[in-house]
Amino acid sequence: MGGKSNGETLSPEIRKIELKNLEFFTQSEIFRQFSFVPITPSRAKSYLSNPHGRPNDVVLILALVDGDLVAFRSIFAGVVQSGSETIRFGWCSGAWVKPGFRRKGLSKQLLEEALADWKGKLMFSNYAPEAEKLILSTSRFKPIHQFEGARAYLFPKTVKLLPFAQKNKLVKMVFRLIDIFIAGFAKIRGSFFSLKKNPEIRFEEMEFPDAPCYQFLQNKNTTCLFGRDEKEWEWIFRFPWISETNRELKNKYPFSACSDSFFYRTVKVLQKNELKGVFIFSVREGHLKTLYSSLTSPLENETALFIKKYCVKHQIELVTVYNTPIARQFFAQKFPFLHVKRMGQKIYSSFDIQGTEKFQIQDGDGDSVFT
Repeated sequence: MGGKSNGETLSPEIRKIELKNLEFFTQSEIFRQFSFVPITPSRAKSYLSNPHGRPNDVVLILALVDGDLVAFRSIFAGVVQSGSETIRFGWCSGAWVKPGFRRKGLSKQLLEEALADWKGKLMFSNYAPEAEKLILSTSRFKPIHQFEGARAYLFPKTVKLLPFAQKNKLVKMVFRLIDIFIAGFAKIRGSFFSLKKNPEIRFEEMEFPDAPCYQFLQNKNTTCLFGRDEKEWEWIFRFPWISETNRELKNKYPFSACSDSFFYRTVKVLQKNELKGVFIFSVREGHLKTLYSSLTSPLENETALFIKKYCVKHQIELVTVYNTPIARQFFAQKFPFLHVKRMGQKIYSSFDIQGTEKFQIQDGDGDSVFT
């Protein structure tokens, strides 16, 4: 279906899907007939299992033209501490407009609909530059936090990082040869990286948090703005958005929803055999992202070294860290990384939150933990 001319005003049909109807919608004939779909089965299961979700939550807002999906916005429920009050709101997560219908105000229209449905209480934590322009253009959102992090490269693959590296077979072959050279160079550098072990500090790596970890997280919960508890973490781990097996809608969903390799890791930090810190990260096809950390100052330095060691051992391509103390350690001692650059991201809110400066905001807050 072709797009309209830029001068033509669009009057799409707006359709809203509440949480209680989400499962039925994803199994409906209209959903199957869409050329693009607004949600995957994995993400739908996650939304349905969200401990903060309620049956009447509007989780999908669709724009249809002649029965075809031309734009959508998805939202899931979260909670935030504001002073002594817990406020329920919607995390904006996933917005798309079909090529040929872009720059016609559809994104803004759907965002205004979402603001109305969620009583003016929305947040963004993980967004593209174009989405940030939209956020600012509404004058409804303001930043409540600025992450000051780092992105570090160890075994980077140019065929992933440079779009033109996929231009044709010859170009792709050239860049693959470059990648082989980079990997060999990085491996040699990594062989010179060694840690002077602190006998008092030990790291225990596991797939998911165990009972002592969850107790530790619960004790630290009141210091975090979004206060994820055991129930919420179990929801995140049990219902990931990225699937290693379900590729049914790979070509119909406009965002990445499947991966050849995606997993979470939890690390316990013990000092003199006493649990003193926990941090959680994910690895997706060679990209490591830190998601949660509760560490004292000396442990942050040791954790930065642990991450480096992990990256060398598992040949991690790149690392994204929004924990500022750990990021500073990367800049202070870049070796064995080939390159380290600054990374920044903001969390935007459409409503006032009291006392944000008193709370810790985590790398994985919002939908970042899922992607």
